[in-house]
Amino acid sequence: MLLDLDPQGNASSWLGGGGDIGIFSVLTESQSVESQLVKSTVEGLSLVPASQRLAGAERILANELAAETTLRRRLEGAELSGWDYVIIDTPPALNLLTINALTAADQVLVPVEAHVLALSGVAQIVSTIGLVQSRLNPKLRTAGFLLCRFDSRTRHSAEVRERLTAKFGDRVLRTVIHENIRLAEAPSFAEPIETYAPSSQGAADYGALAMEFIAMENA
Repeated sequence: MLLDLDPQGNASSWLGGGGDIGIFSVLTESQSVESQLVKSTVEGLSLVPASQRLAGAERILANELAAETTLRRRLEGAELSGWDYVIIDTPPALNLLTINALTAADQVLVPVEAHVLALSGVAQIVSTIGLVQSRLNPKLRTAGFLLCRFDSRTRHSAEVRERLTAKFGDRVLRTVIHENIRLAEAPSFAEPIETYAPSSQGAADYGALAMEFIAMENA
């Protein structure tokens, strides 16, 4: 199951979701998670989509008591035993929607663009995760840091990886997501990279990420 908390709704539009139903109703209208599920274009993956109304959710939630725990309460009331994973896609900003996601989650995967300017944002994310752990969700743990848009032809990407590893050690995943034109094309065709270009570097990278994550789960 994928919950799309990003008001931009890129994951929803990519996977064939959208419209007026979705995560907005779960957060602000006390609708159940199950009532807002839609089928995606990917077999085995269901979606609670974002909608244009989600842009106003933060303003509505800000007036509620314990607004940071709204999503967790909705998920605690949901029947999730039939799902292998519940994945929450967050906004790129550290706002109330992101805090809701961190408060509801067991693990957080932190994508980091392989550019030196992206490293300055990592410290803020780590600080926010620490605050959520201490105040709202003590079970939250960082699954790892994932380097994205990695260009193996440049020394710059390698230097970013070295600096990230020096700071976070083995919490930096072995898998990296390389810069790949097929990854950029796949959303335009509403297909995951595994079906759009199964022999591409992008498909290999995301396959490796899935295997590494599953291996960590089973360790």
